[in-house]
Amino acid sequence: MKLKYLIDAHAHLGYWPTLKEAKHNLLASTKRHHVNFCLVSFDGSEFKNNKRDKHIDPVIQGSKKCLNFCKKHKGFGMLVWIKPRFENPIQEIDKFIEENREYIYGIKFHPTTSKLRITSKKLIPYFNVAEKYNLPILVHTAMDEYSSIIYLKKAAELHPNLIFVAAHMELFSDNKYTLNIMRNQKNIYVDTAWVDMKIVRLMKKYNLMDRIMFGTDNPIDGLYTLENPTYIKYYRNYIKLGYNDYQKLMYLNAMNVYKIPLEKLTKK
Repeated sequence: MKLKYLIDAHAHLGYWPTLKEAKHNLLASTKRHHVNFCLVSFDGSEFKNNKRDKHIDPVIQGSKKCLNFCKKHKGFGMLVWIKPRFENPIQEIDKFIEENREYIYGIKFHPTTSKLRITSKKLIPYFNVAEKYNLPILVHTAMDEYSSIIYLKKAAELHPNLIFVAAHMELFSDNKYTLNIMRNQKNIYVDTAWVDMKIVRLMKKYNLMDRIMFGTDNPIDGLYTLENPTYIKYYRNYIKLGYNDYQKLMYLNAMNVYKIPLEKLTKK
């Protein structure tokens, strides 16, 4: 089934292994797979835990690098990756978003790399900024002590006016607990980064097809991230979704949630 457009709602820039190589891999892979628009955030680890964390930029510095990339290359928009455990540049982030709103579509938070749960009071000022600019918040979720979907559920309950996007539908799980939470928590959405497409059958069964969007973590595994079998299933519509549901999954929902104008989608 042919797609009108393809949006990757979860991609990155960073030193993977170098910023230059990450840029090259992102540009080359999105072109190869005809991605019409891609939302990127600049890797915001707060601890030097592995090879990817050997170079850590402050929030504003990393955000400016991401912004310059998005200005230079059509078909890209950014999420501002926040690092609230050790940094608190709220006024600078507010100003940065206000001055560059055309390129900014949301906020990104990674509880594991910050070693901080989203229920922490340190997140409150960022929630206020997100609400001020009507920005969704993309949150890494996984089965660990910081990123469990249960913490995102609590934050979503306390902030019903915000949209939260649960990246990975709780990585390392079968995703079903996230799905059950979504049925009752209307302001939680999800992306498909490392999520087997089979779970989409349950999304459809429970009338949740308006709240899932294609995302990949590209280029976390280098140039060929998008050629992982997990994503090939989505390109080929492995579970044979109907036309409308397939368009929603692969681009329409991302457009609606992140408010991406049609004119921003490039032809590739």
